[in-house]
Amino acid sequence: MEYVFPPRPKDAVPPGDLPQYESTHNWVVQRKFKGTRTVVRVTSSGEVLFFNRHKGEHKQWQPTRRIIAQILDLDLLPGVEYWLDGELLHNKVSKATDPHLKNRIVLFDVLMMAGTYLFGVPDQMGRLAILDKICHYPTENESHHGIALQVSENLWMAETFADNFTQHFRELLHLPEIEGVVLRRRDSVLDSLGTKEYECSWLVRCRKSEGHYQF
Repeated sequence: MEYVFPPRPKDAVPPGDLPQYESTHNWVVQRKFKGTRTVVRVTSSGEVLFFNRHKGEHKQWQPTRRIIAQILDLDLLPGVEYWLDGELLHNKVSKATDPHLKNRIVLFDVLMMAGTYLFGVPDQMGRLAILDKICHYPTENESHHGIALQVSENLWMAETFADNFTQHFRELLHLPEIEGVVLRRRDSVLDSLGTKEYECSWLVRCRKSEGHYQF
């Protein structure tokens, strides 16, 4: 199986544009985490592999047996392939300063399920529903900062919000591990086969002003 490249936002917008996106009712938002993009592959034989968005392995981080066990404890069909999209928070790669925000993987999308790349169908909201099931339908936020839903000790799932975009953008900006939000168009589909790095218009980032970028 070839590596499945994850989609990246093509555009960026300032926080002042968030109400306009919200008013269309065509978008949802998730928090944007300041970490390292992590694609988790679970093979048909039950092997768990971790990659960065460039197809390489993480050079400054190694998964623990505990994390691997937590991945395998997700609601996955046995004997089939999965690719999950997420963000790695760790002190060496994301500069996480809080011990409760280190060595965590935040899952926010599913790219492949049961050996089939989710190209075209289901739509964005359908894929997020699949991820919710895979993660055992988490309902409680992690207890220290509440930045994501608690799946297990080291696995979290990004929350998806349909309203109050500006509020969700602002509420956790004081944490260095939060960059802002990512807008996701509701009716969007995976529009590439994931065979090369690509950007898509159905993802839009909105980041706090910081150093090398303005939003």
